[in-house]
Amino acid sequence: MDPCKNCPCYTLPTVDNIPYIAIAFDGCFYYLTMPKDKNIYKFDCNFSLKGEFKGSKYFNGLCYDSLEKCFWATETARHNKLYKLNLKLQEIDCITFNTAKCDYKQMLGISFDCAKDLLIVAFKDAIFEVSKTGETKPVVKDLCPHVLNVASAAPYLAVAISDGNKQCILYYEGDKLIKTESVPLVYRIRAMTYNPCKSELIILSTKHCQYPRILCYPLHLKTHCCNKELCHKKCKPTPPPPEDKCSIITSIALMETALSHILNAEGEKLQKAVEIADNVDELLEVNQSIHKTLTLATQLENTLYAKLQATIELEC
Repeated sequence: MDPCKNCPCYTLPTVDNIPYIAIAFDGCFYYLTMPKDKNIYKFDCNFSLKGEFKGSKYFNGLCYDSLEKCFWATETARHNKLYKLNLKLQEIDCITFNTAKCDYKQMLGISFDCAKDLLIVAFKDAIFEVSKTGETKPVVKDLCPHVLNVASAAPYLAVAISDGNKQCILYYEGDKLIKTESVPLVYRIRAMTYNPCKSELIILSTKHCQYPRILCYPLHLKTHCCNKELCHKKCKPTPPPPEDKCSIITSIALMETALSHILNAEGEKLQKAVEIADNVDELLEVNQSIHKTLTLATQLENTLYAKLQATIELEC
């Protein structure tokens, strides 16, 4: 079944078809990383590129922590460290956890469980919970064929697995498998995240192992209310603080004062023209100049009015 016929599929802009390797969602934007590239790329909900951040490491895993309002990342070269990033994607802390319980060479994915306030880490054949103090606990073990990635949609876990001939998404509630969904091999899964605003599993993939694609799979599961915290009015304009509102209204008043002086000057110019003009053509020329000024003043007046209305609406 081709997901392009049954759910949204987006083509991602990239250079020389270099694939992306990790994806995170903060309620407004998606953040993607590339292998051997320290930059983190920011996309809107239509997957249009909106900017990029200079990273400090080659991150191969990324997720958003909706409780602490920060990001967590995994590095390609390390298998026992999780890096904490601020909202500017700058490294501010890290967790070193015990690898005795998860003795694997490389972390393949990371997600945040908002219900338990801990991190979910995917290794080749197991999924572990990692607390923010570094304690580890296996969630799903002995996964075969090997794991590709993981995404938390509390209380559920979506685990992507592949054996080379097929790939699918396994949905777990605790350690209980409740649902399986296949993904065509033409779209190789590289990473996943959950968009609670649309109740969709967002799958970062490559078509024919080369062209970056985003697949959006409906979840059809009732998730924990903490997921919706990402979708509060974060993307909507917030009222400016009182001092900013005063500054806006003051600037409007100053512009209105300037406009009144301009209009007064134009009136005086017209009176003077009437006194000294020798013919009608001169009066028409002055009238044309005044008309142009009045037109521009009207446009500015409309802009100021819209600015005032926007400030009032934000306050309400």
